[in-house]
This record gives sequence, structure tokens and C-alpha cells, in this order.
Amino acid sequence: MEFIGILFALLFATILTAFFNLAFRNTGPWSGFWVFFILLFFIALGAGEWAAPRGPSAWGYYWVPGLVAAIILALVLAAVTPHSASRKRKEVVETPEEREEKVVIGAMVGVFFWILLSVLVLVAIAGVAIKIL
Repeated sequence: MEFIGILFALLFATILTAFFNLAFRNTGPWSGFWVFFILLFFIALGAGEWAAPRGPSAWGYYWVPGLVAAIILALVLAAVTPHSASRKRKEVVETPEEREEKVVIGAMVGVFFWILLSVLVLVAIAGVAIKIL
């Protein structure tokens, strides 16, 4: 049963990542395709394991909570990301303060990513472990 949940989470993460990457050219505040994919995978898996069983089921697995959570996270990450046009604009001469600000913001986003990923992995593992035991 848990294997089906992992497959659904993998499917949702793949579809949403491909959609946001190809249609919107947006994969969140991180430039990598894989970062967006991993976050969506773990949120879909965690929500699928912990949320109340609602909606249609496939092979005994209620897949709607995982899909809804992955869509919401993808939309939030896409909404907080600057548009790709502003990323590609020609760089103007930066002052040292502006460079320092970019470094600090980059570090904060990195810390946020690792905390978020750690929490999502723990939630997903705990949800699967509780169902197994």
C-alpha cells in the first residue's frame, strides 16, 4: 500500500515539475529542476500519508490530498519567485551593499530550503512508518 503512495507522489511531482518548468519556465526560488521536484515529491508523499482519506481511491490509496498539497506548494513557490524576465536583465553596476544583500538573501533561501526539506522528509518517513507498524 505504501508503495502505491510513493508512486503517486512520484507521478504528481513529475507532472507538476514538468508543467511548471515547461509552461511557466519557473521552478521556484531555486534555479534547479531537481530541487523543485524533490520538494513536490516529499510534500505529496507526506500529505498523502498524513491527511484524512478523502476523494477517490486507486488501488486502495486516497491520492487527492497529496495532489492538492503538491499543487498548493508549487503555486506558492512559483508566486514568490521573481519573473524570469527580471532574472535575465542586464546587470547594472552593483554596489558592495547590493552584492552583500544578494549573498545574505541567497544564504537565507538556502537555509529555508534545507529546513523545509528536512521537515518534509521526516513527515513522509513518519507517515509511512506509522502505516507499516
